[in-house]
Amino acid sequence: MIKLLITKHAQARMRQRGLREADLDLILEYGTEIGQDRIMLKERDVDKIIQSLKRQIAKLERLKNKVIVVTDGRLITTYHPNGAFRPSHR
Repeated sequence: MIKLLITKHAQARMRQRGLREADLDLILEYGTEIGQDRIMLKERDVDKIIQSLKRQIAKLERLKNKVIVVTDGRLITTYHPNGAFRPSHR
């Protein structure tokens, strides 16, 4: 991610407008250039991100409590545990 030097003027405006440095990272990562030196997080940008995150959440829900067994870089098996979780003693 781009590390910005934030001027005192920008710091004051960020405080006034309720923006944090982490917010700048999101705008830089997902925003749309709207001019030579301007980036805006548009509604369509946000909608696209939200849809992507919803798909990711659905995948995570589907994979909840699934186990894969990997040894020496090889997938050995996959399964659904049917009892209390017991960690392997590697």
